[in-house]
Amino acid sequence: MKERRNIGLESPGVCVAVVKKDLDGWTFLVLKRAPKESYGGFWGFVTGSKKGNETVAQSVYREMKEEIGHHPENMWATEYIIQFYEPENDKIWMLPLIVGVLDEDVKIRLSDENVEFRWLLPNKAKRLLSWKNLIRAVDDINDELSIFPARNWIEIKV
Repeated sequence: MKERRNIGLESPGVCVAVVKKDLDGWTFLVLKRAPKESYGGFWGFVTGSKKGNETVAQSVYREMKEEIGHHPENMWATEYIIQFYEPENDKIWMLPLIVGVLDEDVKIRLSDENVEFRWLLPNKAKRLLSWKNLIRAVDDINDELSIFPARNWIEIKV
């Protein structure tokens, strides 16, 4: 009988739903990955790996600054985990979904990891996002933004 081996599980970083509130309501920042990056051409959220002994909050803070040029005004831990199979590593990746809030008048400055961005209301964001788990996350986060901050969110500080 052959030895059975489980698929590896890894939690290498974070996924950040960046939002801001404007006159139309809460909008989501969606980013288009550069062709040379993993998942080039796909639309998603800010994502990134933890470095060294960083906490999740420190990773979010750094990744947002690197990818869009801004630290969050505040960050909230949600109960959601973005999970998917990563073929490059042959593992299942699990990333905590953090909500990062920005001011209404913020100007996005993209790094070379992404080639385009859009601020979109939830229904339009869902049509552009490439992954079903992010589409479902938009629904959940949007529901919870109606009572911002949601009762099940925990503010995290750097």
